[in-house]
Amino acid sequence: MNEPSMGKIMDKIKPLIIGNNILDIGTGFGTVIKALIKNEDISITSIDPEMWRFEQLKNTFLDEIYKNRLKLLKLSIEETGFRDKQFTTSISLFSAHHFTDPIRAMNEIDRITSNAIIIADWSPGSSGISNPHTPEELQLSMDIIINYAMGHGYRINNYKMWYSVYRKK
Repeated sequence: MNEPSMGKIMDKIKPLIIGNNILDIGTGFGTVIKALIKNEDISITSIDPEMWRFEQLKNTFLDEIYKNRLKLLKLSIEETGFRDKQFTTSISLFSAHHFTDPIRAMNEIDRITSNAIIIADWSPGSSGISNPHTPEELQLSMDIIINYAMGHGYRINNYKMWYSVYRKK
């Protein structure tokens, strides 16, 4: 199967992380949390407008929540209320196609991040293989994110099933 491994994708993303105060945009199955929480120096705030996995993640990472190393918040990236430059790195792993307003989301991510922004999402070729979205849905989201990235100094990488945009401030 041609589906990319989340572990391999995180291996590509981890070296891009700067600092120890991380924003995980789109909690989902907790992929970013699971990959980073082992590092005792990192604190993670994970946001998602839907809380469908929060209970399971709370049970799994109860100690980290009590230590204030992990926060799970029901929030949309378009309207966070976070302070300017509150996070050293912001990561959106395979959730950008869910942004209700991708430009507003990218502007908000830029406002609240001091060092590195990493967005990775499915490309249209992954439709029906890695996700249930149509190629058209994924193409529209990808075009908006990449056009924004090109105009704001991001590095863009295209892979067979996914793409990423990255900017170090």
